[in-house]
Amino acid sequence: MFTTIQEAGVGNADVVSAKIAKAFVDHPNWRQSEAELRELRKTVTFAVYAEKDDPDEVAAIVEKVLGKLPRVTV
Repeated sequence: MFTTIQEAGVGNADVVSAKIAKAFVDHPNWRQSEAELRELRKTVTFAVYAEKDDPDEVAAIVEKVLGKLPRVTV
């Protein structure tokens, strides 16, 4: 995640990545629960918004971060 955040030009990539990592710890059932996934997405979005002001850019970064992770476990 750090690399993705850094490559997207997000300032303080280490701080933002730490907030995102904490969000995954706080919402461990995000793969199985739509409610958890929504909360995770919201937390990730706010973490990126802290450093970026463009809503379209923030949405693209959040999609890139969450899109790299498998959502369904078998």
